[in-house]
Amino acid sequence: MREKVFQAAASLNYKPNRLARGIKSRSSLIGILMTDFNNPFYLPILARFTTEIQKRNCHTLLIHVNSEMDIQEAVELVMEYNVDGLIITSASLPQPLVDACKSQDTPAVIFGRDSSENSVTVVSCDNVLAGRMAADMLLDAGYKKPAFVAGPIGTSATVDRQRGFISRLMERGCNEWQVVEGGEFSYDAGYDATQRLFRHSEKPDAMFFADDIMACGGMDALRYEIGLRVPEEVGVVGVDDIRLAKSRSYNLSTIRQPNDEMIDSTINALFEHIADPALPPRSITLACEPVERGSTRKIQH
Repeated sequence: MREKVFQAAASLNYKPNRLARGIKSRSSLIGILMTDFNNPFYLPILARFTTEIQKRNCHTLLIHVNSEMDIQEAVELVMEYNVDGLIITSASLPQPLVDACKSQDTPAVIFGRDSSENSVTVVSCDNVLAGRMAADMLLDAGYKKPAFVAGPIGTSATVDRQRGFISRLMERGCNEWQVVEGGEFSYDAGYDATQRLFRHSEKPDAMFFADDIMACGGMDALRYEIGLRVPEEVGVVGVDDIRLAKSRSYNLSTIRQPNDEMIDSTINALFEHIADPALPPRSITLACEPVERGSTRKIQH
């Protein structure tokens, strides 16, 4: 009999609901999937998501996907807790999770990245524009040989920021540029990529990092390993405007993402999909803005 029950459950794709057994309507539980707790960009994002969701009389289920939990385990967890909706903050799109949400009619919204497929709503800043702004910031300050330090390979944020940066450089007649792979959004990745870049004969005089924490690592490599002055000899620009970027140690020029607006748009979109599952998915793209600080020269007019 036990075996028959399990076979029936498997055929129906049934998952037990731990938190709401016997409740046949909403669970008032919103899942938040994160993959990168090491990146300081995400911690204040998580705090505000939780606060805003609680204001709507709901609670959050945090799902951290790392080397110890693969994406299939995350799928099982989301389905088992019967969440009303899911916010995905992963830099790379976990397609099996999106597919599982669709099959279970669980609304999902992707935060902080764009997507070429349109099965769920996505909310992001204009990453191509961010790259173009970084190029203008460096060229206007008089730098001639910029380099781009990429984040995780294939992620939309990295690809779009690189595309915007390089296209704007070429539009303005700058052809002495380089690209180096960082591999991940982390301090160590920025540090290591900078060291690799300056081992080459063609050394840049400016660097645009795919995010701020990489830029902080790159600045420390420039100052303490390579022995160059920032911004006099090398200019540095990041993306995000994390708290560390404002510190006196880094005073980092960056492209600021409109995080509060992005969070509000994500939550509003998710609850709209929960209220009306027939709503079609959409792409919400918000503008970013340049923030000039001490890691670049003052703009030359």
